[in-house]
Amino acid sequence: EVGKGVIRMGNFLAINPGGEREELPGEKTRDPAFNLPALWIAEEDRDQAERAGYTVVDAPSIIATHLTEVIKKHASEILGRQEVQSLVETVKADYPAVVEETLKLFGLGELQKVFQGLLAEQVSIRNLVVILETLADYGPVTKDVGFLIEKVRQALSRQICLQYADDTKTLRVLTLDPALEQKIIESRHDSVTGPVAALEPELMRAWINAVTNSFRSTQSAGQLPILLTSEAARPLVKNSTLRDIPDLTVLSVPEIASGIRVESIGEIQLAPDTQRNSA
Repeated sequence: EVGKGVIRMGNFLAINPGGEREELPGEKTRDPAFNLPALWIAEEDRDQAERAGYTVVDAPSIIATHLTEVIKKHASEILGRQEVQSLVETVKADYPAVVEETLKLFGLGELQKVFQGLLAEQVSIRNLVVILETLADYGPVTKDVGFLIEKVRQALSRQICLQYADDTKTLRVLTLDPALEQKIIESRHDSVTGPVAALEPELMRAWINAVTNSFRSTQSAGQLPILLTSEAARPLVKNSTLRDIPDLTVLSVPEIASGIRVESIGEIQLAPDTQRNSA
């Protein structure tokens, strides 16, 4: 099972996009696609909800959005070598030199791993020319998939930022306590599946608890939890939280495009006793 939800046919879902809103009559729930706080409301309350700033959607739209999000979240699992071949051939018609140079450096399996790594974190691969050009730039230096994914993400920085920024091009982010971030970087261990944070068990539990609490409180406030880290920490943070908080968006500083404002809404810290014990 990759997704489920409950629909109240004949009712509307009033989603709180963030901030304090007028109380409405209805059944409390969460938006199945993005897990935002919401209410099932009657049709006669729709106008009131919209005036109060809620996003109001009907049942068919909820189902369509939920299905779209499920497919996006699992796109990396259904992208095979044949699909990669088809994508590359599409680009080749207009950019033959880019494709030729890239395929001299990488096989389809290597391209597949990079594409899957992007899709697994909801990064669209529609801008294939930029992706292939970036791989061609770094291919002579390394074939490390994790490193290449980070460099491609940075090349797609504007696309990634606009995916999460609001209408004023502002990203509201959580940050890490510098000492905690340094511990995560220093714990790096390179495994066959990529870099992981090999923190001591007690410290790892404290870290996961801290980031989970911040994630939940940010969600409860109607905001999308985004964690901003250094380039070195980003893959370690993402991989260490993948099991417990798969929907956590983790960006690195080099992924912040010019013209994008960044506003910190909180810092993730460990409990004082944990910090003393790990010192």
